[in-house]
Amino acid sequence: MRKILILAAVAATALTAIPAAAVTTTFANFSAGTGGSNVRWVRSGNSATFYSTTLNNSNSAGARNVTFSFLQPSIAGFVSNVTASWSLNGTVTNTIATQNGNTLNQTNLVGNFSFISTADIVIGARTFLAGSNLLTGTFNNTLLSGTRGTNSAGISGSTPGAVITYTSDFMDFSGTNQRNFSMNLTSVNPFLNTASSPANTGTPTSAINTFRAVAGGSFSSDPAPVVTAVPEPGTWALMIAGMGMVGFARRRRQITVAA
Repeated sequence: MRKILILAAVAATALTAIPAAAVTTTFANFSAGTGGSNVRWVRSGNSATFYSTTLNNSNSAGARNVTFSFLQPSIAGFVSNVTASWSLNGTVTNTIATQNGNTLNQTNLVGNFSFISTADIVIGARTFLAGSNLLTGTFNNTLLSGTRGTNSAGISGSTPGAVITYTSDFMDFSGTNQRNFSMNLTSVNPFLNTASSPANTGTPTSAINTFRAVAGGSFSSDPAPVVTAVPEPGTWALMIAGMGMVGFARRRRQITVAA
């Protein structure tokens, strides 16, 4: 019996020593509006720049309106499908694309993005004015990848392989250990390709060629960020109780005055 108890204790200790599996939460996403492309990739030899464009099929870098949503239940009812001003700016420096089968990979993407509210957002007793930071991020050592000769690709990154930071007026990311983002690129025009030997099919000899595309995407972390824009349930209860006490005091005063 003693041996059985010892073995059970050892097994329990081993189980508690196993780290909990990571639970990655997708906390926000965005989609493009109607019309043409909203992002442009411009190659210059073994380097490239990429950025959001001000107008459909434009070459001009600048902010562009997109549809943005927070997905966590406590805030999704307040910030869902809102119009946000989106900016994206990035570079690739002296990095030749690689090919694995039919897949082109462009590493060493560095840049930043931001989603800024275009109208006031009211959450309970708080008003976040137009111009509030819905989500801003920076990224380093991320990847553009897609099938050669097709009209779709994606930009993605995940810590710890990449360096990704998030800030927001609505959420706190200080407790997150892993941060990920993914931007899907559709309607890539011209189709995804690179200078190569032999031409168009062989080993890449440059960064990925210039193209326009339509971008959307999602953002996640582990653990989920803390929503700071919406009071915790306990805080809501205290607020309701406080308002009830104020109402009771007013009624009591009215009765006393009437008497």
